[in-house]
Amino acid sequence: MKSEKAKQLARKVAEEYGVLLTPEALRKLRDDDIPEMLERSDEVDLPVFTAKLIRGEVDPDFLEGMEGNVYEILGAEESEEEHEARPRVERPSKLPPAAEVDAEVEILEEARSVSADGSVKGFVAHFRDRLEKLRPLVKAKLDGEWVKNIEELVERARREPGNYCVAGVVTDLRETERAFLLDLEDEVGKVRVVISKSKAPKISEKVRRDVAPGMVIGVKGFAKVERGPVVFVGDRYGEVTLPGEGDRKSRVPAVEDDVKAVFIGDVHIGSKKFREDLFRRFLEWLNNPNDSVAGHVKYVIVTGDVVDGIGIYPGQREELEIADIDEQYQRFAEYLELLPDWIEVIVIPGNHDAIRQALPQPSLSSSDPAQPLTELDGVHLPSNPALVRIHGELDVLLFHGQSLDDIIIDHPDAEHNPDGVRKAVKLCLRARHLVPIYGGSVPIAPLPEDRLVIRKFPHVLAVGHTHVSAVEVWNGCNVISTATFQEQTEFQKKVGISPTVGRVIVLNMRRDEYENPKRRFTIVDLTD
Repeated sequence: MKSEKAKQLARKVAEEYGVLLTPEALRKLRDDDIPEMLERSDEVDLPVFTAKLIRGEVDPDFLEGMEGNVYEILGAEESEEEHEARPRVERPSKLPPAAEVDAEVEILEEARSVSADGSVKGFVAHFRDRLEKLRPLVKAKLDGEWVKNIEELVERARREPGNYCVAGVVTDLRETERAFLLDLEDEVGKVRVVISKSKAPKISEKVRRDVAPGMVIGVKGFAKVERGPVVFVGDRYGEVTLPGEGDRKSRVPAVEDDVKAVFIGDVHIGSKKFREDLFRRFLEWLNNPNDSVAGHVKYVIVTGDVVDGIGIYPGQREELEIADIDEQYQRFAEYLELLPDWIEVIVIPGNHDAIRQALPQPSLSSSDPAQPLTELDGVHLPSNPALVRIHGELDVLLFHGQSLDDIIIDHPDAEHNPDGVRKAVKLCLRARHLVPIYGGSVPIAPLPEDRLVIRKFPHVLAVGHTHVSAVEVWNGCNVISTATFQEQTEFQKKVGISPTVGRVIVLNMRRDEYENPKRRFTIVDLTD
């Protein structure tokens, strides 16, 4: 995980310009900063450039006349306290089985273009794309006489009232004493859907539990036109279907190598509540070649919020140990450097990271404070969300999980606990959308293409954000909610969140272990 770019920059400046850079100065500079830096070298006669010098705070006595190797000099600025504070682990004395296997990481889908103007036209295009992608899925799951669109439904119902099937986006949902009233829209029309509580109790309960504005659904019912077009849905002759109902991943990943993937999230470096002792224990565990589990870990997947950020929640400033966002990311990069060289790391952003908050979030590679992560070998930084294939076989959908709060609040049977988180994630899979409830607390960028649609049913859907550890296999998909390395904050106390701290979820990828539900997952509790 060492940064070759930093070493190359040090050599370039030392050999071509006769100027040495300290480690802190290296972290502040990029290649395009060199000309401006050299202008300052004319103002002061010093052979070594520190971060203070770059900022204009010149120390004329610093290392004057020192002789020695370039890297010895580069390390001279670090004080004894700083040296002790830098994270360290003992390197393994021998190579584990995972070191003998080649890693494969392929980003299949991510949000590369994330600019949006927020116009009405943009939102129309966004929801139209959502409908176009999900309509074929509901049509495949609902038997009956389908119409092309709502306009055709109205024309046919006017001529010949009867049972028809139609798909659309739920734009309004109301509950009365006797019925649920849905407004369903598509590109060319709008229709009212009436679900009687007395005549359709099962469907009514399903709508109460699963349906929300913004979802694409399929409806089967009796359509007629009176003062306006209406579709009546009953248990005997009607149905309401979500795009992901009944999906099942039949193909088991054919991974022959004995490799494992570790899932963590919500590290929150910079917070006083960050459990550094547990994170160091995690790194030490991964560096233990004799551990029967850690010795086979090939991939570490992080579901966002690697730092605590600045100004994210009320009163956060009082709970920050590191109040500089650049230093937070630098510290995380230093931790990643301690991972064994044979492990590949995948990191997506979260709502605490220094990146745009609206979904989809761009890669951390586009965040200035997170640049230290881009300089590390073996670290992949896709967007949030992203679909990643690891080891040539396993499709992992990564999503930080900002929408889960809204789902838990809206769901009549869900609470902020492992069971509630599992229900929320499974609703995303049934709706085939990562933000199934529109109009909640999660900002969405109205891109022409809806990047939050779950187009490809994954082997794994991994989320973070809730700080609650949970695992379940649903219709062939491994639902993983990662724990945290942050103790309960004052804000979490107020909203009733009890985090799962220091728990690591390991997915055993080798085919014979993966096929056995009892052997598929290993849970490592670092607090033991």
